[in-house]
Amino acid sequence: MVAQRTILLVEDDFDLRSEIQRLLEEAGYRVVPAGNGADALLILRHSDPPDLILFDLMLPLVSGWDFSAEVSEDAKLSRIPRVVLSAIADRREATVLRVPAENCVKKPFAPEELLSLIRHLIP
Repeated sequence: MVAQRTILLVEDDFDLRSEIQRLLEEAGYRVVPAGNGADALLILRHSDPPDLILFDLMLPLVSGWDFSAEVSEDAKLSRIPRVVLSAIADRREATVLRVPAENCVKKPFAPEELLSLIRHLIP
């Protein structure tokens, strides 16, 4: 039996977070939701690392930019694949965030587009 993959979902918009969580759970993933960057960092520091981090750039308390920088600077966490959700996702953002450009998903996105990328990153 294959272990269920865990995704840390960091999105401040409650409705969108709920929608994405439902999509991912229906696809068989375990989802750990966080409504801001500060909560997400606490989750990362006090629980087993997820298989993937899915986060928005525009977050309260700790921005997605700062959140990504914190993750990138931690040797253990920096190996976790990250997918960025952004209204303005582009190659410049990917470079600054230290994620591959193909891991930046522009909002609004098609559910299958997001699932396809996640399945590619954590088969």
